[in-house]
Amino acid sequence: MAYSDANGIDLSGVTGRLIQTVDLVKNPAPQAIATDTVNGHVFVLQVESSATSSAGNMYLNRIDRQTGVRTGHMHLKGFGHGLAMGVEAVGADSYVWTEVGPLHVTSGGTAFGKAVTRFRFVDGAVLDGATVPQEQKFTPPGSTAGAGPSTDPVNRLLTVMYHKDGNRLFTRYDLMRAAAGEWVPAGPTFTVPAGEDITPAVPSPYLLKPKLTFQGFAALGDVLYVYQWAPYDKDKDPAIPSEFPGVTFLTSYSWTTGERLDRQVVTGADGLTRREPEGLAVEADPKTQETRLLFGFSNTVPGTEYARDVTISWYPTKPAVDGVKVLSDWEDLVPAAGVEPGTQRPRGRLIALGGTTYLQMRGILTCSPGLTSDRTIATLPHRLRPTRLIRQNVPRNNHYGRCVCRIEADVNGALWAYGASTDNAVTWIDLDGVSVAWR
Repeated sequence: MAYSDANGIDLSGVTGRLIQTVDLVKNPAPQAIATDTVNGHVFVLQVESSATSSAGNMYLNRIDRQTGVRTGHMHLKGFGHGLAMGVEAVGADSYVWTEVGPLHVTSGGTAFGKAVTRFRFVDGAVLDGATVPQEQKFTPPGSTAGAGPSTDPVNRLLTVMYHKDGNRLFTRYDLMRAAAGEWVPAGPTFTVPAGEDITPAVPSPYLLKPKLTFQGFAALGDVLYVYQWAPYDKDKDPAIPSEFPGVTFLTSYSWTTGERLDRQVVTGADGLTRREPEGLAVEADPKTQETRLLFGFSNTVPGTEYARDVTISWYPTKPAVDGVKVLSDWEDLVPAAGVEPGTQRPRGRLIALGGTTYLQMRGILTCSPGLTSDRTIATLPHRLRPTRLIRQNVPRNNHYGRCVCRIEADVNGALWAYGASTDNAVTWIDLDGVSVAWR
């Protein structure tokens, strides 16, 4: 049953897309995500492989939120694992909150930062956690293991997660005061209730591990969101394919009462090859100021076995208007070489109606002297790219009664046209009637 919380977020509802299958600076999977909407950046943390470096080293990627192009990175040595992160804009600069050493190393060799810190993003810079001044580090009182920060840009709060007496705790601080080194809690600390890491009974093709794995968190107003993963239990069933990682959950809690508000299986971006949940964050859309809950996934880079990329989706908060939610307003498609916009430039958008998300298109694509084989005709913006192949028949120039061709869009955003041949050239394609289920 659908439930919308105080922020207007329905964890069982439709989702949009921010970026899709973006390559990172190194091979390992992403860990945490955050955005600077003022300066147009997406930030992604990833752990450097402990097989080739010391445990606790990370890479911080900066990505252009419009194009999905990686625009820089930093190397963070001795910082931790990337439990969570936050970003705040200060003029043209982005200041990043992450965990930092001293490190807590588990019996399995995973290293987590026990403190949190803040630094300015500088492309190409290398930071060593051991040389960060102590006054620029904050360790939550009584913390015994890893810590992680997350920003609420709407309410200007910083939430710090930590462990104490076997419990997972969250405390909020005023963002500006924390940046100045004043760590005074802004209200009570939230403690995750006992038993919340037990894997729920849900339909699954394979046996799930009995305990959930923590994958990130974010707070927005009075609601705390926790991202969790129930991996398939490959120890008990080695026949489970490696590309099938498990089931993803999102849980919301009331900070005031401590009660669980909702828990849902996350269905967004369901067509990724290896869909492993990584990172949660909050942002306000730079154009509409709509508040969004972002959630990330890692995925196997095509043609590789271990390299991972990142996809970030989001839950909307604005209510539907006349039953329709606009998840991404009209954006231009980029015509392929040799293809030109017609009398109306080709555009696309995402809308949700009756619980289903649709990709809609309009405009004309032309080609002279004409397409004579199956080929790409345009590229979709990241926000419109499906994670499963979608297709629809559309009008084209009439050639001896042949006046329809098929278009398809794939996970990389390539828009293909099928049906042209040397004796049946396609000189124009009309996208005005495209309205196809996006997922």
